[in-house]
Amino acid sequence: MLERNYVMPVQTSTAEIRQKILLLKEVPALPLIAQRILCMSVDSDVAELADMIEKEPCIAARIIGVANSAYFGWPGGVRTIYDAVYKVLGIKLVKSLAIGIALGGAFDVKKCRGFHPEKYWFSAIVTAQMSQAFLPSVVRPLRGDLENVHVNGLLHNFGLPVLAHLFPDELSRAFDPSSRENQQSTTERIRSVLGIDQNQAGGWLARKWHLPRDIVCVMEHHKEPGYRGDFWPVVLLVGYCERQAKRFFLRESMLQEPEIEAMLGINEATVEKMGYRIECQIDDIRSMASLIATGG
Repeated sequence: MLERNYVMPVQTSTAEIRQKILLLKEVPALPLIAQRILCMSVDSDVAELADMIEKEPCIAARIIGVANSAYFGWPGGVRTIYDAVYKVLGIKLVKSLAIGIALGGAFDVKKCRGFHPEKYWFSAIVTAQMSQAFLPSVVRPLRGDLENVHVNGLLHNFGLPVLAHLFPDELSRAFDPSSRENQQSTTERIRSVLGIDQNQAGGWLARKWHLPRDIVCVMEHHKEPGYRGDFWPVVLLVGYCERQAKRFFLRESMLQEPEIEAMLGINEATVEKMGYRIECQIDDIRSMASLIATGG
């Protein structure tokens, strides 16, 4: 077993690192509730989903908290998972949140000084919400790969908590702003320290867990605007939304990407409307991210 304070030798190949990650006993099995939700029929009803989530008190509490958040503004308060699903969030959103919270909870990221759960969840939430909201604007022939777009958006950067759990010291060095490589992107710094990046790590684990192929492709390729492989429309959309989410976290305005927007069929007016909507909800989204990250 690889020790958690192990420092990767420079000469270690990507293939060797991949094997070490996949063979680590510290990598948990796919959480049972995530397995069950992923296997649910599209015809499943609210009661079935609610009953499943109520058996996981930590996940249930966070989802009820999300339903009661200012972001959704539901009057009167929500006290049960059934009401959270039926009245406020809907089946698709609750499935996505439950899977994301379950997978995130499988890893201990507290020892990684550079990993900030609230920032991670802010990006995940905004990316997922924007991807879902843009879906009706995407040209119809491309929508076939976008049915699970919310969960794709929520899990797009899942490799980050995986590496924070497995290699906390190394990842903290990559996040260190005083590093001489600080002109590089976060992904480039992670790759220079570990020899791999979060996209590879997330994809490897997702394959080990037998997650749907669209989720794997998004994890591995969302940072590649030129990607045109399997499920490229959802990969492109999630990557575009992630870049905007990073700007929103810094309280910067959206930066339009005319080539990507034209390819997906998203017009300028829709982009401007989306930007205004997110900007008005930044504080509420930050609160929701904190709730999901910490449970309080």
